[in-house]
Amino acid sequence: MGPQDILKGTIFSATTIIGLCGNTVALIFLLQVAHNEKKMMTNEVILCSLAVSNLTLLFTLGLPHSLFVFTVKYFHTDLDCQVDLYLLRVSRVMAIGLTCLLSCFQCTVLASSSHSCWTALKAWIQRYLGWIIIFLVLTSMASSINSALFPVISTNLTNLPYTFNLGYCFVIYPDKLSFELIGFVAFARDAVLVILMALASSYILFILFRHEKQMKGKRSSDRNQDKSAERQAAKTLVTLVVLYVFFFGIDNVVWFYQISKSNEINHFVTNLRLFVTFCFPSLFPFIIIFFNQKLRDKMTCSGNK
Repeated sequence: MGPQDILKGTIFSATTIIGLCGNTVALIFLLQVAHNEKKMMTNEVILCSLAVSNLTLLFTLGLPHSLFVFTVKYFHTDLDCQVDLYLLRVSRVMAIGLTCLLSCFQCTVLASSSHSCWTALKAWIQRYLGWIIIFLVLTSMASSINSALFPVISTNLTNLPYTFNLGYCFVIYPDKLSFELIGFVAFARDAVLVILMALASSYILFILFRHEKQMKGKRSSDRNQDKSAERQAAKTLVTLVVLYVFFFGIDNVVWFYQISKSNEINHFVTNLRLFVTFCFPSLFPFIIIFFNQKLRDKMTCSGNK
């Protein structure tokens, strides 16, 4: 094993371990808060679901990739690869869908004071949240079924241009048409969710900005309190969306280039895409913990015991 492999393995392993620990801690404390309050708010249900999706993605992508770099054999049959990559794609789509749902719900919460239709939409999301999440799960499973069709544990890469070499698994597309079609459909699906997420987040920022202008006539103490809450919400929103769009952009620009311009898939570029894919799940819990007052208070109380 060369120095480059050791460095890559260390980076992948550290990112994976940090993400697994962070999402586990965030999930545990979210559940503890819900247990203490005898209820779970809508955004907390979405955050818990998102933490589970992140954990699944890290277990199916970050962990096997990190172990492979250190020559640990993680899979033994084609079925192992197929199940792993299928769960990987499902969890990734779920993460995007749940983040989009969170942005849309927060948008309805802030906008509900300005129009009755937003209030009705907020109530509808709260009432049917479980069914919405189930719909996202089923949609993610159905749209990711192609991920279970082509992975194998080992292969002869000679004259197989449309092949992703993950090291521990190979994804072999039979021809250029299937390679490009599956790639473009996945790109379009993810792009729609990210655009919707960005639009909802932009509207939230607009509402916060408009509300801040309206608060200028209030007393100084009230205005400062409101401004503090608005800044807190805006920071959480902007941080999550900017990070997601940033990582999504890198991931899909590289992916788009691979499916449209290149017949031979570069192993380094594939590694870059894989690393970027689980950067956001690794950072997500720390953003949530940093901006969520209830989680910080719960963690502080647990630390003082």
